[in-house]
Amino acid sequence: MHKLFGILLFLSTFCLNAYEDPNKFKDVDPKFVELVIVEPKQLVGYTVGDIIDRYITISIKKPYQLIEESLPIVGYEKRYQGQLLGMTLRDIQFDKKITNDLSTYKISLKYQIFTNNVVAKPAFITADYYRLINPAEPDKVVKFRIPELTIATSPIAIFGAVKVEDDMSPFRGPLTIETIPSALKVRYGIIGLVVSLLTLLYIYSRYTWLPKQNRFFSSVYRQHKKINTNEKEIENFVSALHHGFNQTINKALFVSNKEQLFKKNNSFKYIESEINDFFKLSKAINFERKTNFNSAEAADWLVVFSLHCRMCERGLIIDSGDIKKLGFK
Repeated sequence: MHKLFGILLFLSTFCLNAYEDPNKFKDVDPKFVELVIVEPKQLVGYTVGDIIDRYITISIKKPYQLIEESLPIVGYEKRYQGQLLGMTLRDIQFDKKITNDLSTYKISLKYQIFTNNVVAKPAFITADYYRLINPAEPDKVVKFRIPELTIATSPIAIFGAVKVEDDMSPFRGPLTIETIPSALKVRYGIIGLVVSLLTLLYIYSRYTWLPKQNRFFSSVYRQHKKINTNEKEIENFVSALHHGFNQTINKALFVSNKEQLFKKNNSFKYIESEINDFFKLSKAINFERKTNFNSAEAADWLVVFSLHCRMCERGLIIDSGDIKKLGFK
């Protein structure tokens, strides 16, 4: 029995603190407090479960200090005239900065709506009263009022029959009629899908479909990318590449005048080392008749080199790190 009485006494003390009469304390002189409140931009259209953010910055001049225990309590549900409003404080965060002359508190409040109505109606975040104290006079506690916030809650679903002609709010905007048939929407969707697939195919085919893209090295690469490793085909491959370079600068290309190639198309500058190796290979095959290199390796190298030339021809930047050096000097 004594334990039950103690529990009831504790609960009654908590309730007295939670619903403390704000008239118990005098208002602080406004010159000691500066208040800035950032309210939510949306004030209508809320429904059950929605979160409302409110940011309060309060600056308190000396000699007063904020009693932090007077800040709102998480989980406390707002009441008005003893009735629950369905507005619960879900979270509170605050930072404080205290100097010799001023105490500044930045308070972030999150309220959640736990009520739903069959019609749109106002809802309230009632006024709060923060208590201040002067350490020199601890018995004289004063209060400062944080204004209320009024919002509007909406129903989740329409209740009853609604006549459109009776619900023509000027904020709704004109009602439009769907003018595109469903079959036409499907047709547009198919066209978009086909265009997307063609675009992807064009990208993965290394940009070979546009006019003026299939030039000299494109045909060289297509004709020789499945080259055999016999000496005759390698000679023809090298000759075709020489012809592609000559057609690009409208004259014979040698190592000594390769700067004209770079001036004509700067992308070839990225494979300059490969071009030098190509001329070494051409010299070895056509003039010196060297055989101290692997024919299969040379054929594979020429395929990759012709691909790089084709990409340079189209103005693409090439990373030549994926091509092996030829095994001869």
